[in-house]
Amino acid sequence: MKVALIGRTRVLLETAELILKQGHTIPLVWTCKAEPYYGVNEGDFKELANRIGALYVSNVQINKPQNVDLIRHVSCDVALSVNWPTLVSQAVIDCFSYGVLNAHAGDLPRYRGNAPLNWAILNGEETVGLCIHKMVPELDAGPMLVRTRKPLTRDTYISDLYDWLYDRAPTMFLEAVNGLAAGTIEETLQPSDPQKALRCYPRRPEDGRIDWSRSVEHVYRLIRASSRPFTGAFSAIEGERRVTIWRAQPEQSLGAFLAIPGQVCGRVDGDPIVACGDGMIRLLEIEITGISDQTEAKRLLHRSLRTRLRS
Repeated sequence: MKVALIGRTRVLLETAELILKQGHTIPLVWTCKAEPYYGVNEGDFKELANRIGALYVSNVQINKPQNVDLIRHVSCDVALSVNWPTLVSQAVIDCFSYGVLNAHAGDLPRYRGNAPLNWAILNGEETVGLCIHKMVPELDAGPMLVRTRKPLTRDTYISDLYDWLYDRAPTMFLEAVNGLAAGTIEETLQPSDPQKALRCYPRRPEDGRIDWSRSVEHVYRLIRASSRPFTGAFSAIEGERRVTIWRAQPEQSLGAFLAIPGQVCGRVDGDPIVACGDGMIRLLEIEITGISDQTEAKRLLHRSLRTRLRS
């Protein structure tokens, strides 16, 4: 199969290497500006294109008529897409005999759109989904070809889900491409009832700001959903220096208490314990602006029981 790449992220690059090893060719690599947490950027896609002799384009305006003509001229059988920032037009989809396949880390038809893995942690879901589906002009609404799910535990961090995504998505893409080529894969239509869909909207770094008056469960979910590869959940010592919280866990060892939400109430094995609206949370890994040493940062945080973390 002649396969085009349309998108960004390490998932798509690793998919390309797997596709090539299986004897498929990649005549076209189409990308655009990467987000900082992707781990790869346009230069990596350009290097791939140069290495395999593919046409390389970095242009977010893929739906422009002249770009559609260029894609059609390259004449690929199918396109694989990850994290393309806009809807792809029907004109682009029609350039490929087998359409455009997208990897979506959401349990379709729910969790369509942006940051579905982060939202799933925030919502306390029991599982998350990953599927390869055919793109249509409507967001994440096309028929599904390959799908899987992963259980979510109370201790799952967003980095765990990205590791799972990096591991599974390339092989699922390959399964879909091989199935299309052999005519052995079946499409599963998504429900047409719009009430069954859940639209997820983008999150920004400032959405990781912690409101300590919320429950321990809410704060703990926010920390897990905002951690690496993202910028982290955060607060500030007395409203001044930023404190980024990468890892934490609920803490019950101090028993019943009265404290102000955000108040540092002690420490366990050197880890600061902070009051939330209905309990305590233990900060396992933190970062304070201007302090590179973890132990020193924790010591600064719990130097006084009057210390407050403020939103």
